[in-house]
Amino acid sequence: MTISEKAFAKVNISLNLTGEKRNNYHYLVSFIGFCDFYDTVTIEKSERFEYEILDKKFDFGSDDLILKTSNIFFESIGITNPLPIKIILDKKIPIGAGLGGGSSDSAAVIHLLDKFLNLNLTLEKKISIASRIGSDVPSCLISKPLILSGYDREIEELKGIMEKDILIVYPEINISTADIFNSVNLKETKVNDKIFLKNKIKNNLEYFNNNNNLKEKFSNDLEKIVFKKYSEVREIKDKILESGAFFSSMTGSGSACFGFFKKDDILDGKKRLENLNSHWKVIQCKLMGSNN
Repeated sequence: MTISEKAFAKVNISLNLTGEKRNNYHYLVSFIGFCDFYDTVTIEKSERFEYEILDKKFDFGSDDLILKTSNIFFESIGITNPLPIKIILDKKIPIGAGLGGGSSDSAAVIHLLDKFLNLNLTLEKKISIASRIGSDVPSCLISKPLILSGYDREIEELKGIMEKDILIVYPEINISTADIFNSVNLKETKVNDKIFLKNKIKNNLEYFNNNNNLKEKFSNDLEKIVFKKYSEVREIKDKILESGAFFSSMTGSGSACFGFFKKDDILDGKKRLENLNSHWKVIQCKLMGSNN
């Protein structure tokens, strides 16, 4: 028996802080979408527990989320010894890019183990497992447009979201999410009401679908911190806009930035960005809508 699952790249269309912090975690409200650009995770029968990453340049060591996920999953269902299975990761999403690749891989493993073992776990049970692994993993279990709020798993799926043509630019800079969040100065952080931030997203979804005034509606509060530490990330956002995007932002804590393009403009935009810097990885894909 062999089964596979796509682990879709995540994009934070907006990411705003409330100014609250608990147990070293910041309360945030984020509008999240997922791209048809993905890693692939496969599970197959084996004589013993095995794990293989197809691209040997990736070695996550003791921080490997797939191994952490399988251990926590087995523990949560009462299995004390590793099962005789092989997990295979075909890694395409860059690491340290703010694209949630590790979290999506983790979510894919949860789905796969549930299917492989015929457990038929509820979404609530899967989310409870995912929350023990990382704050983005519950969202990646759903992989639909949503609002993520709170410290980990307050998720509200959004309906009626249209897909978009998108370019993602990754400068081969691996940024630590923990480092960026640890650099947030609460004294300099504007205090925002969580309900206000959620309603701001919901009230502007028509603008999002119609590609109107997005710069005024959606923002990432972590940009100013990342831009100060990594000037190249700011340059990428600016160059995406100069290349024809009608909206651009950094995703997550960086280092990748993305731009929304009209369908007729995206190929020209991709060529222009590729010609600017040979070290930038430019990915053309779709930001999936609610019906994908």
